[in-house]
Amino acid sequence: MPRVTAAHEHEVRERIVTAALRVFSERGFHGATVADVVRESGLSVGAIYTYFRGKDELLLAACDATSGLGLGELARRLAAGRTTAERLAIAVAFYFDVADGKAEAAGTADVLLQAWAVAEAEPAAREMLVRRREQLVTVGQMLIQEGIAHGELPEWIDVEAVARAYTTLLDGLLLARAELGATYRRADLERQAREVLALMLAAAAAPRPELPEVGPQPFNLLAPRGSLPGS
Repeated sequence: MPRVTAAHEHEVRERIVTAALRVFSERGFHGATVADVVRESGLSVGAIYTYFRGKDELLLAACDATSGLGLGELARRLAAGRTTAERLAIAVAFYFDVADGKAEAAGTADVLLQAWAVAEAEPAAREMLVRRREQLVTVGQMLIQEGIAHGELPEWIDVEAVARAYTTLLDGLLLARAELGATYRRADLERQAREVLALMLAAAAAPRPELPEVGPQPFNLLAPRGSLPGS
């Protein structure tokens, strides 16, 4: 029996992961099956289970693979940025590049929407989303810290809070993308993301504004204040 090399194992695993990503993009987490991945990859059921125990592991591997490739490409693109403004703009543009994909390969937007939808009930989806979030936040913190060091962002910024808030904003724009459907125009959403960056950069020479603390005031739309019990 011929010896299986590490290079061959890597190639097969990569083939499976690529097939899984396509299947999850088209069918969603619940709609996809391991049989679908078998057909898409052109491999046997045995080959799939040699590398992965099931659909949960396939989802994690598929998303980890795209994240790893994405971070490498982002680092390459960021090297062309001379200022913090340029590097932040490059990062935002790349976020949309990854979300949209290209003609021959779907982007990550559809997979993310499906993962968010099932995260509460699917530990694998939640784990993937948390891991992805931490990667995005790490990149954001790095860019903000560089901006502070170069005097292009205010020193009073809470680096982690801003990085987490901004990645949440970007993901919120993916939800808007889904809402817009056929009327979606990347330029519109990217402009909105860039406007927030402009505000951050404009604050470099400004003192930190005082914001009042507003405590929670529970409100139930089904029982607004002033309604009478039993009415």
